[in-house]
Amino acid sequence: MIDSRTVRDTELDKVLDMIRRSALSPEGRDAITPSLITSESAVIEKRAARIEAYMNLLSGTAPDPFPPISDLFSYVSSTHADIPGEAVWRAGSFLRSYVAMLVFLEKEEDIHSEDRELSEEILSSIDQDGNVFEDHPRLMPLLRKRDEIRAERERFSQRFISEHRAVVQQSEALYRNGRVVIAIRSDQKRIPGCCISGASASGNTLFAEPQELLAYNNEAVIAEERIRAEKARILHDLSDKVRALVPVMEKMLDAVIDFDFHYSFASWARRVKAHHPMSGSSLSLVAARHPLLGDAAVPVTIKLPEDVRALVLSGANAGGKTVTMKTIALFALLNQIAGYIPADSHSVMPVFSSVFTDIGDGQSILDAASTFSSHMKNIAFICRHADSRSLIILDELGSGTDPEEGAALSRAILSYLSKHAALICITSHYSQVKSYAYSQEGMMNASMEFDERSGMPTYRVLEGIPGDSHAIATAVRMRIPKEITDAASAELRGGEAESGRIIRALISKERALDRKITEIGILKKGEEKKAEEIARKEKELERKENELRKEGIREIGEYLSSARKELERLVMDVRTGRLTPEKTKRVKSYMKSVEEKKESEEALVKEDEEPADDSSPLTPGEAVLCGSAKTRGKVLSVSGSKVAVLLDNGLRMELRRSMVRRAPAEERKAVAEYSGITAGRADYTIDVRGMTLSEALERLDDQIEAALLSSLQSFSVIHGYGDGILSRGIHEHLKKRKEVKDYRFARPEDGGMGKTYVELF
Repeated sequence: MIDSRTVRDTELDKVLDMIRRSALSPEGRDAITPSLITSESAVIEKRAARIEAYMNLLSGTAPDPFPPISDLFSYVSSTHADIPGEAVWRAGSFLRSYVAMLVFLEKEEDIHSEDRELSEEILSSIDQDGNVFEDHPRLMPLLRKRDEIRAERERFSQRFISEHRAVVQQSEALYRNGRVVIAIRSDQKRIPGCCISGASASGNTLFAEPQELLAYNNEAVIAEERIRAEKARILHDLSDKVRALVPVMEKMLDAVIDFDFHYSFASWARRVKAHHPMSGSSLSLVAARHPLLGDAAVPVTIKLPEDVRALVLSGANAGGKTVTMKTIALFALLNQIAGYIPADSHSVMPVFSSVFTDIGDGQSILDAASTFSSHMKNIAFICRHADSRSLIILDELGSGTDPEEGAALSRAILSYLSKHAALICITSHYSQVKSYAYSQEGMMNASMEFDERSGMPTYRVLEGIPGDSHAIATAVRMRIPKEITDAASAELRGGEAESGRIIRALISKERALDRKITEIGILKKGEEKKAEEIARKEKELERKENELRKEGIREIGEYLSSARKELERLVMDVRTGRLTPEKTKRVKSYMKSVEEKKESEEALVKEDEEPADDSSPLTPGEAVLCGSAKTRGKVLSVSGSKVAVLLDNGLRMELRRSMVRRAPAEERKAVAEYSGITAGRADYTIDVRGMTLSEALERLDDQIEAALLSSLQSFSVIHGYGDGILSRGIHEHLKKRKEVKDYRFARPEDGGMGKTYVELF
C-alpha cells in the first residue's frame, strides 16, 4: 500500500520525472507512475533482470524515439474516413522505430518484412505534415505532362507578345488566378480570337486570353487536378494499409510501453550508477546516494542487524537525518518498482507490503490543524493500516508539543509499531527515546557524525551510537550572536554535557576501531597473497618436475631404441657368415658401452640418494645442493628424514635427506636489488603500460592498500589506449573493490581514455 503522503514525502514523482526523460514514447513516459510499485519479489526480480540486460545493450546504437500513436487507434475505431496524412506519417514513423527497437534488442528474427516495407513506403511517400512528396514515382508522369503544357503555354505567350507589340502593355505574360494572361491596352479589347477575362483597377489594362492560350490554360488546370487526385489516391491507399495494420500496432504499442519502462530505468541506472540490491530480511544500504542531490550527494551507509525492527536516528540539526530517512523510504519504493537503487551492489533491500512516512510539516490552515495534530492524524492512519511487512518512516517523532509528553508518546508509538511492522525508522532529539532504544531488544540507536573540530556535520551514519543534537554548535554556525550561545552553554545541564562527552568518546573509539580493522584487513590480504604465491610456486615446481620426468623417460626411450637397433645389426652380422675376430670385437665393444651406461646411471643415483661423506645432520640456514640437477638452496627446517629447502629461484620444496647434500663454499658476489614499490608508500600516479592484466591488477591492489595506509584519497592509473583490455579490466576490478568511491576516465587534456582517476572512501 502506497498513499499519496508517502509519494509526496519521498519526492518519488521528482525521481520518476528524471527517469521519464529517457523514455522514447509518450505512452511509455505516461506509464511510469507510482502505480508500478509491487510487493511481489518475482516481479521485481524479473524487471531487474530485464533492466540489467538493457544496460548491457546501451553501449551500442540507441533506438529511435516513437511518435504518439494512441489517438490514431481511437480515430480508426470512431470513423471509416481516410486517416489524415499527418497521422499516416506517424504510423510509418512508429513502425520504423519499432523495427529499430527489435534491432536494439538483438531480435532481428522477430522483424516482419511487411512492417518494414510499409514504414519505408509511408516515409518515402509523405512528409511529417502528411503532404505527398513531389518526386513520388506515381506523380512523375503527371508532373512531366504538366510541365510540358506549361512550357508550350510559355512559348505561345512569348510568341503572341512578340507578334502584337502594338497592343500589349507588358513584354511578359502574367499569372492571374492560376492562369496565364496577356496584358493589352484597354482600347484594343476587340482583338479577334481573344477572350477578355478581366481588367486592372484603373481600367487602363485588360487581361486577355487568346483562344490557343485559353486551351493551354485549361489543359494546365486539368493537369494540376490530375496531380491532386493522384496525391489523394496515394494517401487513400496508405490510409487503407495503416487501417488494416491497426490491430497489430495496438499490440506493438503494449510491447513498446513495456520496453520503454525497462529502457528508461536502464538509462537512468547507468547514468546514476545504480545497482540491483540483494534480497534479504534486514535492510542494509552501502554508499547510498539520493538521486535528487546529484553530485552533491554524500554516500550514506547504514546496516541493520537481522533482529533489529526499530531504528532511532539522532544527531545534529541539518546533519542529514531527514535526508537519510527519505533515502531509505525512497529506495524501498524504487526497489519495488524496478529493482535498482543508486547504491552499492552489496546493499540489501527487503520487500515491503507497504511504506508509510510522516516527514515534514503537514500543518493546514484550511483544516485548522497544528503541526503536532497533523503528525498525530497521520500516525493514527499508519497505526490502523500497517502490517507485519510494512516499512514506517517517522521524522522528528513527538515534536511540536511538551518535551516530556512528546518523549513519552514517542516511546509508546515506537514500542507499538515495532511489534506491528517489519521495520520502523524514526528521528528524535529526545534523550529518553535514545535511552529507551538502548534498553529494548530489536531496537538500535544510530547517529549522524559531527566533526567537533570544524563544527560541521560529516553526514556519516554511526551505527549503535546515539547522537548529540549539537544545537549550540549549529546556532554558532548560523551566526547567532555570541552572547546568546555563551549564555546557552552556561545553562546547559551537567548531565546533558556529560552525555555529550560520552557520545564523543564512543565516536572516537569507534574511529580507532575502524582504523584497526582496516589495518588488519590489509595485513590479512597481504598474508593471503603470500599464501597464494607459495601455492603458485609449488604448482610450478610440480610442473617442472613432471617435465623433467617426461624428459628423462624420453631420453631413456631414445637410448633403448638406439641400443636395440645396434643389437639387431650385431645379431644379423653374427648369424651371417662365419665368426671373425672383428665381429667378436664389435660385440664386446657394444657390451662394454651398455655396461658403461649402466655404471654412469648407477653413479648418478648413488650420488643423489647416498651422498658420500655427508651423513652429518643438516641445520637451518645451510647452503645445499638438491637432486641430480644440483640446484642450490637453503635449509629451512629438518624433520626426521625430510628436509624443507628454499631454492634460489624462490621455490619451496620438501625433499628426502638422501636427495640433499651440503653445497661447497662459493664466492660471495655483491648483488644489487631493486624494488619498484616502496612498502607502505602510495604514489599519486602509477603506470601499468606494458604489463599483463594480472600484473596490472596486482600493482593496482598494492597501490590501493598503500593509499589507504597513507590516507591518500585519490590517485590516477596510466594504462594507455591499446586494445582496451587493460582499461576494461581495471574498471571491472575497481567496481568490485569496496574501498573505491568512484573512478572515471581522465580529462582529454590529461590523457583521456588512456588514464583513469580513482577516488577512495
